[in-house]
Amino acid sequence: MKRILFYTENFCDSTSKGGLEVATFRIAKSLKDSGKWEVLHAFRKKSDGAKKSIYRDVIKLPGLPATFEKNLANFITENRIDVVVNMSRFFRDKSITKAVKSTGMDVKTIFMQHFAPGSEMKKPTFTSGMHLLKLNPYNPAYWLRVSFYPLLKLPRRIKFNKIYESTYQNNDRIILLSDGYIEDYCKIGGFDDNSKFKAIPNIFETDEKKDFKEKKDLIAGKKKQILILSRMDEIQKRMSLALKIWSEIEKDPKFKDWHLDIVGSGHNTDIVKRLIKSLGLKNVSFHGWQPSEHFLKESSILMTTSEYEGLPLSILEAQAYGCVPMAFNSYASLKDVVEDGVNGVIVDRFGDITEYAHKLKELMRNEDKRTQMAENAMDNVKRYSSEKIGNQWLRMLETL
Repeated sequence: MKRILFYTENFCDSTSKGGLEVATFRIAKSLKDSGKWEVLHAFRKKSDGAKKSIYRDVIKLPGLPATFEKNLANFITENRIDVVVNMSRFFRDKSITKAVKSTGMDVKTIFMQHFAPGSEMKKPTFTSGMHLLKLNPYNPAYWLRVSFYPLLKLPRRIKFNKIYESTYQNNDRIILLSDGYIEDYCKIGGFDDNSKFKAIPNIFETDEKKDFKEKKDLIAGKKKQILILSRMDEIQKRMSLALKIWSEIEKDPKFKDWHLDIVGSGHNTDIVKRLIKSLGLKNVSFHGWQPSEHFLKESSILMTTSEYEGLPLSILEAQAYGCVPMAFNSYASLKDVVEDGVNGVIVDRFGDITEYAHKLKELMRNEDKRTQMAENAMDNVKRYSSEKIGNQWLRMLETL
């Protein structure tokens, strides 16, 4: 039986909370359950009480590059690893591929990118800094972002152009979350060859909905509630747009019995709370971080306003509970998950508050339409089961 080694910064098991760690564990488990692969795990940080779990063996690696590479190479050799998958960020690629080459073994390497290509270059920009300052001019961190931007812009862009290109050259396969991201990756890396790319989405499991017999029971219990389930990260999630859209809804007396729940936390919580107050919003509750199941079961619509995503797991989570998602058409993987008017609603122009509010009102006033779309949404998530996505990984590994 062949052996595959997954690398992440944090240990991954069934108790993991982070999106990358959860995705890694689900992929690793699906390969183990196939009976065709033995799975091993390398990581930098291990929580107390973590065990081997599904893995044949595990190793905690040191942080310094030289000892990281030496220990990883020894682990690969001792365990006769066939494939190494880097599920972490770009900065580990050089050390991982160097360690693999030092073994002298025929070991294949894979890099999986869990976010939209180019998204790491969006945050430290002058425009984003000014946007944050406008929303909250009293936060010193936002002033620092604007002040140091001229020193960061060019070096950062050159750095990532080189990293994208070198990562492509160093690995046997690059896994992206959507076919739509291949062109973006090539553009950033400055090359045309796309033979190493494979698009495979993450696994999403629904646990068979233990609390209700069938999907109609869940949908029938929906309330006039709209949900925002998000990390409070203004530059990516654009919470300010969501609140301005909701402000338009509150101005219309026909929707006075609808309520907005905001669930999540993050470093831009100050902006969200400030906007709720400055816009004079009344039918809004900010809950901070909370388990999401209760809100998803009761909410009819999920509002998302992200400028970019990798694969929007919050949308899949909402669809699994019959909560109809709305989103701007601002990232390539969205249309892989949402079919406009069938299992969700897509607003074409990013930032178009008027159009978003118009489509949201249409959905709010049409219960029959929401019901049909909710049923379709619950069916849609079946495409992301461990069996279906696991088979895509098995077929990809056979081509190495």
